Amino acid sequence: MGDAIPTLAVEVQQMATLATLDLTLEWTRVATLGIPGYGLLAGLVTTVLAFGYRARTAQNLARGPAIIAGLAVPLVWLCIELWQDGVIVADSPLAHYTTGIYLLGVVATGAILSTGGHRLGDHLACGVFGVSGLDASGPIADRIRLAGIAVVLTLPETIDDADGYPPIDDDSKRRLEGRTVLLPQELSPAERRSRLRRRLEDDFGIGYVATEFAADGTITSLTVGAQPTGLSARLPPDRVAVAVRAAFPPRVSTGDPVEVWTTDSDSSRLVATGTFRSSSGSVATLIVDEDDAAVFTLETRYRLTVHQELPSDGSELAAAIRAADETITLATVVSNGPLESEFVGWVPGTVLAIERGECVITRPEDGEPLQAGDTLYVFGTPEILCRLRHRMHTDPTVSDI
Repeated sequence: MGDAIPTLAVEVQQMATLATLDLTLEWTRVATLGIPGYGLLAGLVTTVLAFGYRARTAQNLARGPAIIAGLAVPLVWLCIELWQDGVIVADSPLAHYTTGIYLLGVVATGAILSTGGHRLGDHLACGVFGVSGLDASGPIADRIRLAGIAVVLTLPETIDDADGYPPIDDDSKRRLEGRTVLLPQELSPAERRSRLRRRLEDDFGIGYVATEFAADGTITSLTVGAQPTGLSARLPPDRVAVAVRAAFPPRVSTGDPVEVWTTDSDSSRLVATGTFRSSSGSVATLIVDEDDAAVFTLETRYRLTVHQELPSDGSELAAAIRAADETITLATVVSNGPLESEFVGWVPGTVLAIERGECVITRPEDGEPLQAGDTLYVFGTPEILCRLRHRMHTDPTVSDI
């Protein structure tokens, strides 16, 4: 009896050791297969996303979101296993260090393979769909230059901000500064300008690009800006934008005052009044009073009628500005400055109005002479307004509005 107890203790210890060894071997087997497997799954997902994004948009998918999307798939898979079985790896408790090591291995391997998958998918899409990057460097580009097949363009070291457009981020500017671009030799100057603008817009997501070329074909200046989208701050206070399904006259345009009516067969009633903003198919975007926004429903189809009175000059101007790429710049004519005594028609852009003391001259004639102290509201594209700034480089009183 005295010898049986030590023997039993030894057997129990041996069984515990064997169980621990079996658990360790099982964890090692699962980790050896699972960590690379989940990493390959993350890399495959990232490869597909990068390939599809480049094929769809001709732009490079951002690396950070691509890696996060790739890691999300194996992590969601592990969460499902945890919910079904209560464990993630080899009967190890969730709070055990072996589970933590396993998860860290999956995340680290998945991040590394997702980075490679991002590059691989983007490279494959560029090869399949013939999408070429903007930078032109390396031995192949050098051979193309020597053969005279392409023309070499070098972007300026300083990138200017476009007047009237929000500036792009500094990182994008640094990537553009001094960059080398290859374009086909047979392109005309206008085609070369258009091709370069399209490449910059597609590869960097820039909303507006303007370039100036010298007589020898080199780029003397590059002006860029972000393209604002949406309703932005142009929405008046206490007014909201609503989208409704409606029938409206084909001649209705942005800025027209409209009445919104129901289309009930037995009776038609006035729902609200507002301003027409835009349309897409049978859906119209209207600017209405904030209190009237709640009266519209998704199920109801409406009918729009244009007010009998003609739109005001202000609404016509707002409609033109919203529909165009142009913007407005405010310029002051200084005494003995470059614009004093010149005619309105000589000013780059379109002069919409002149503030002269207490008097406001709207739509001035081309022969109207400018006087010192006049405040001009000039309408034009950023390229035209840039010429105005260059012409008035000695006049600091030019600002955007």
